Amino acid sequence: MSDYIKDCIKYDISGSVIEGFPEVFERRNVLYVPRREGGLDKDFGLFDETGRQILGNALFSSYPPVLKTQALTTQKNGEKASYQDRPVVYGGCIGDHYGHFITECLNTLWYFSRECSPETLVLFHSDMTVEEIFSRPWMVDLLRYAGVRKEQIIIPRVPLRFDSITIPGQAFSEDGFVYTGYAKYLKALSLKAVQESRFDFQGMVYLSRVNPLYNSRLPCNEEDLCAELSGRGVKVVRPEDLSVADQIKIFNDNIVIGPIGSAFHTSIFAGAPKGIAICPEDRPIARSYELMDATHDAEIRYVYSEDKVDPSTLAEVLVNAAESHAYWKTIIEKLGLGFLERKNRGNIFFASHENILLSRDAKEAGDYDVLVATVGNKSFIFADHSSLPPFYIEKELSETRVISYLKFDEENGIGFRNPVNGKWLKALPPEFKKNLHCDAEHVNDWELFRIKSVDYPDFSGDLKILLEALAYLSDTGEVAGCLAIAPCLENALQRFESSDCQ
Repeated sequence: MSDYIKDCIKYDISGSVIEGFPEVFERRNVLYVPRREGGLDKDFGLFDETGRQILGNALFSSYPPVLKTQALTTQKNGEKASYQDRPVVYGGCIGDHYGHFITECLNTLWYFSRECSPETLVLFHSDMTVEEIFSRPWMVDLLRYAGVRKEQIIIPRVPLRFDSITIPGQAFSEDGFVYTGYAKYLKALSLKAVQESRFDFQGMVYLSRVNPLYNSRLPCNEEDLCAELSGRGVKVVRPEDLSVADQIKIFNDNIVIGPIGSAFHTSIFAGAPKGIAICPEDRPIARSYELMDATHDAEIRYVYSEDKVDPSTLAEVLVNAAESHAYWKTIIEKLGLGFLERKNRGNIFFASHENILLSRDAKEAGDYDVLVATVGNKSFIFADHSSLPPFYIEKELSETRVISYLKFDEENGIGFRNPVNGKWLKALPPEFKKNLHCDAEHVNDWELFRIKSVDYPDFSGDLKILLEALAYLSDTGEVAGCLAIAPCLENALQRFESSDCQ
């Protein structure tokens, strides 16, 4: 990792990523109350027949969540309102903001796009008029991809009571939760969009936000940074000057670099977006970005940059980091590289400063993740550290930097077997505070492992050489060439030659 950039602290989003789509509710006698004239009050929203607010479709932000723009109101049962007797679907909130349109409108509009006919009316909450909405090309495009026509839209300016209304659950809530179906839905919309794109560059793209506001988010003058990046083959674009189709195409086909912001919400439309988002060091990034990334194969790296960096230096660091990311992604795919975890309990094993592999509930100072690289059915286990300190597993033959095993994929997990004596690697529960053992005649289901993918590869030192050597072995099958790159693999490779377990 360069001294000039460092990864942002990751959030714990466990329990916040939900499979599939949210529930859909058919409600009777629902009251919709718009903002009062001027749009400054918070006394608006959807209310049931008892006058209680329907909070499932209110806007929340932060974690733990708080109401974002609405007040908690329970006194709407006496509100005077006109009646609408045609069936209607609620479509979310429309504001004049690209990122919030994706997170506050498309998060609800998913149901309409998937289930409704061209005649279905759609109720939106918005301070904008329909004419204002359709004067914004990017809004027109997003609504068109979602299948919404101008004549279907209802934006009431007075309280309106519906005999029947379909209210889809939110598939995404700012900083709060996300359904995997949200990414699936937006990916389907992107298939329509990319057919219209004329953006044909493939490589690295920088999303520029050159103005005083966004310059304040960067550690150097962005105009100078853009010039330095262009000189290194990076294509510089301004998202505001591009169509929605072009922005989606960029995330589909390129490694994207840029300051954190709504432009990175476009990544949710792509199947496997890759990039580096530069974040202001004085505040944490929104939890929403990691929630979006967790719903598909995103490889976006969020980094803080050292303050007041020379633009040339920062450009070089960013390009090298992006290139390294692509390079290591290729090696990871060749090797099936990942971190070793307990299958059921999820405890990762660490190589400690005492050179012993232990099971821990929390990482301690001096610990490093344990990596597994697989070439065919041969597996190599070592520590994720540039200097690769020696370690051992109890009942193994000797202390070493690399321990080799035969890998067996079971239906419920992965087992590792010593190629010399046929013993299995197993892990006792962490409360026993015992080392990893390689002395089992067989392993039970709860003693199997799983491989956790490598999110942000940045290997160096002896570890980098080892992985490059194993990638060469995977490509060619030549042991001699592999050892010429990394002689320290000799003992690990020799274990397979006399194996009777193959």
